[in-house]
Amino acid sequence: MTAGQLASYDVAKRLLLKYTPLQDNLTTHFTASFLAGLVAATITSPIDVIKTRVMSSSHSHGIMHLIGDIYKTDGVGWVFKGWTPSFLRLGPQTICTFVFLEMHRKAYRRVQGVDEKNI
Repeated sequence: MTAGQLASYDVAKRLLLKYTPLQDNLTTHFTASFLAGLVAATITSPIDVIKTRVMSSSHSHGIMHLIGDIYKTDGVGWVFKGWTPSFLRLGPQTICTFVFLEMHRKAYRRVQGVDEKNI
């Protein structure tokens, strides 16, 4: 999940700065981190479903058998079952994390005397 958040935040921020009129400011950081939260929730959703089913299962079947059973009962939609609660948890956390990171980065550069335009 963390790798998905970090990579998608960096990509989203770079694309927003390159293809939109947005500048490197709070609006861009918020938007990029929101998109990173969407990606993180989407990546972790199938894993969360499998983990929940394994933990609540009384059988000792393998993972592939369990995935087959989930597919038989829920169809293809099982992959995104519980996506909304996952995003409601990950979205705000991701937004706060990256907005704070950018604020910290800006303050650190100011203290170090680094010109942000050269980065």
